[in-house]
Amino acid sequence: MKKTAIITLNYNGKDDTIEFLESLKLLKKNGTELRVIVVDNASGDGSVSAIKDKFPDVDILQTGANLGFSGGLNKGIEYAKIWGADYFLLINNDCLIKDENLITELVSALEKDPKIGLVSPKIYFAKGFEYKKDYKKEDLGKVIWYGGGKFDWGNIGNIHKGIDQVDEGQFDQEEESEIFSGACVLVKREVLEELSPSNGGVEGLDERYFLYFEDSDLAVRVKQAGFKIYYNGQVSLYHKVSRSTGIGSQVTDYYHTRNRLIFGMQYGKFRTKFALLREAVKLFIFGRPAQRRGILDFYLGIRGGVKLIHPPGGKLEYPLKLSIGIVNYNTADLTKKLLESIFREGSGFKQSEMEIIVLDNGQIDPSKERIKEYLPRVKYLENKENEGFSKGYNKTIKYSLGEYYLMLNSDIEVLPNVLSELIKVEDGLEGKGVLGGKLVFPDLSSQDSAFHLPTLKGAFDEYFLGKKGSYFMFEPSLHPRGAGLTTPYAHLGGVIRVEGLVMACFMIPKKVLNKVGLLDESKFIFFEDIEYCRRLKQYAVPVYFVPAAKFIHHHGASTKKIGVEKANTLLTESSKKYHGSIYYFFLTWVLRLGQKFGRVQTPKSRWQS
Repeated sequence: MKKTAIITLNYNGKDDTIEFLESLKLLKKNGTELRVIVVDNASGDGSVSAIKDKFPDVDILQTGANLGFSGGLNKGIEYAKIWGADYFLLINNDCLIKDENLITELVSALEKDPKIGLVSPKIYFAKGFEYKKDYKKEDLGKVIWYGGGKFDWGNIGNIHKGIDQVDEGQFDQEEESEIFSGACVLVKREVLEELSPSNGGVEGLDERYFLYFEDSDLAVRVKQAGFKIYYNGQVSLYHKVSRSTGIGSQVTDYYHTRNRLIFGMQYGKFRTKFALLREAVKLFIFGRPAQRRGILDFYLGIRGGVKLIHPPGGKLEYPLKLSIGIVNYNTADLTKKLLESIFREGSGFKQSEMEIIVLDNGQIDPSKERIKEYLPRVKYLENKENEGFSKGYNKTIKYSLGEYYLMLNSDIEVLPNVLSELIKVEDGLEGKGVLGGKLVFPDLSSQDSAFHLPTLKGAFDEYFLGKKGSYFMFEPSLHPRGAGLTTPYAHLGGVIRVEGLVMACFMIPKKVLNKVGLLDESKFIFFEDIEYCRRLKQYAVPVYFVPAAKFIHHHGASTKKIGVEKANTLLTESSKKYHGSIYYFFLTWVLRLGQKFGRVQTPKSRWQS
């Protein structure tokens, strides 16, 4: 069965979004699996809670910041791709469904030719939103806003066919078009794959634009990639035009002015570029303030969103409190055991506020059959091939909806109250820190869970001066230098600040992810926790060890499946990438000399070659 994702963007548009979602009930599925995704661009009007209350089956993806039209929709596209969508309906939240066969007809148009990549329907002004106000009452709802179109390269802008005309069937045709409508367009998955960075392109919408001209840019790139754009006048919908920004607003002035220059200077001919330059000089002298600023920012190279034009909203809302990500590689039995421990009464797991995402990273010992009793309570994903530790967990992060993301290795077991304990601490930190629990062996004896970022000095101190914990992992409460790391916040129940924690149990708030980014995918496995903790330090994000949150850890269950020889090879490669060849060389010699002549004979560490 083909899958279609309906993706809409909300930014303080609660009423419009709810009305749009209500109109989706008119759609017929006709054998197509539909998933509705609302991307919230950090609204402060209570949108998330209101949408969740009225439409519990809708996936609400909180970006955590206003990423603009292009950035917000890209998050939705990314989420839908992981779900496995074949088609992506990008549609404004100020649209209303008119035809029950909208999806069916648009999909049918795309399937007529492998080279048809995008298709838009006919679009009417919603009643009361027409530009002109002299229409007969019976004509309202029949006034065309988009009936296909072309691009005016002389003036750098889209021209809509039929705009302001009353529909009498003159635009019912199905035909190739120069442009599509950004208000509603169905996109084939193949188009996004062709435009992906792996093929040297920009995936989805270009985020330089933030707002306006991202559709024109995509149209050019789609055609350059060999795909066709189509218009299908057999189906239609309504559009409450310019609800998001308003006609003639400073937002419109700024982005339309700046982005017209970005687009025209990239794709226009010399004559067009010269005309844009002359117009820019004129507007800079005589234009409105936002237009002048747009021109200045273009020449200063400022792209994306502008904070002064987008003041922060109210309180940020997430649809869920916690997302738990689990990646299984050849440990299906342990994955099931982990799920059993999460769903066991007393763990702190609450289905209404939390979600679990399980990814089978390759088809060696997949977990799907063994965890089927937990489906669909668990969001299940699968990769055909093992994509590595970081890439696997990043996929679960991108597919998560919670305010906090908890990374759990498949060889972990959750003990009573640990989830609620971590959430309590994270709430106390206001989502500004990264947390890890206390790892224990199955017999409940302690494991070393923390580390200092590896350095030559740390290796020398550990081996030659006998300072335990300077290079190898340690348990903070037992570490001689621990007194300098301990920060006993009473309201947090006692936590210990450290430089790094192993990622077997690792809680990252979305606020931190937006600031620091995802895991480094350049390494297949090993050093991902060290590299990420190093980045956290660079961004001044604190890392805390929470001894009250205990997790059983069947240490190394996944890596043992790789094999000793291959694991050592991967470890060496990751170490060289992290340290660099020169530093790695000196570090290796310090470790070798330390093992031979040092005061501490420590087993070979995970940071060695």
